Amino acid sequence: MKPHRLLLLATALAISHCAQADWSVDWYSIDGGGSLQTTGGDWTLSATIGQADATSSAALAGDGWQLTGGFWAVLASSIALDQIFQDRFEMPEAPAFSFSKQLGPTFLHPRCVTCHAVAATDFRRVIDTPPGVLPAAHPEVTASTNCVGCHAASLLPAEGNIDPGWQSAPAAFDFRSQSMASLCAMASQPVSGHSPLEHMTEDKLVLWAVGDGRVPFGFPTLQTAPPNDIGQWRSLVEQWVDAGMPCD
Repeated sequence: MKPHRLLLLATALAISHCAQADWSVDWYSIDGGGSLQTTGGDWTLSATIGQADATSSAALAGDGWQLTGGFWAVLASSIALDQIFQDRFEMPEAPAFSFSKQLGPTFLHPRCVTCHAVAATDFRRVIDTPPGVLPAAHPEVTASTNCVGCHAASLLPAEGNIDPGWQSAPAAFDFRSQSMASLCAMASQPVSGHSPLEHMTEDKLVLWAVGDGRVPFGFPTLQTAPPNDIGQWRSLVEQWVDAGMPCD
């Protein structure tokens, strides 16, 4: 606002404090320009200072004053101010599913890592040189060894309609030293003609790892991979697939 207009308004206010008279101030066209419309345009702020019902016959009573007027009234409705503030200040919504937090710990558990590494370590035991991943007391095996000789089908869970038999994962699917993104990429691939959902929720070897994890020869049952429950595991995998198999 220009200095002389400020002076005019201040003078009018001072007079209103002292005089019991009817008066009004019209405030027009503050420097022009500016609009909340994208096409631009002029705007006007109009106001009346004084008692709302004051007239020439009913003078202003008391020393109060009132400012009424409009300021970009109708034009502002086209601007979604709440959306502007939301975009600037609200935190983004969390992803619907997090592979690294909800499925990743299972892939990195020894029950999964060991079986997915025995082929990559040439079926060596931990006491061999170089060391492998099979337990030290594990019988010597090779790629041609029939694992069913020790790992009987009775060790596998009743759940699951895909039974590949006891075998190791291909060396290319070694989980060791893999990032979460790489593990997620592996999990997103079909296996032996089965979709990721089918493989991870119906393959008996996968369900064995998250189930009771029984081992041959009466050895103590080892800790199983999280969530340590076949039903919960299936639910997590279904949520991941329904979310579009995101890799975070």
